[in-house]
Amino acid sequence: MASTAQVSKAPKTTTTRARSSAPKPSREHMIAEAAYYRAEKRGFAGGDQMRDWLDAEAEINQTLIRKPRKAAAKK
Repeated sequence: MASTAQVSKAPKTTTTRARSSAPKPSREHMIAEAAYYRAEKRGFAGGDQMRDWLDAEAEINQTLIRKPRKAAAKK
């Protein structure tokens, strides 16, 4: 006969934890925001949406690449 062990389960409780900071924006969100500000800077007149996006993407990529190096340099 197989033994069946009884496992007591603790009652489930829900706790709410305050977040210490806002969630980090995604890379795509950061690029979209930077592209928007580029278009806004020229008054949304003329220009090229794709160029705004690509320039913003290059800017955000450089920013994200530099961040880890700064953190490593502090150690």
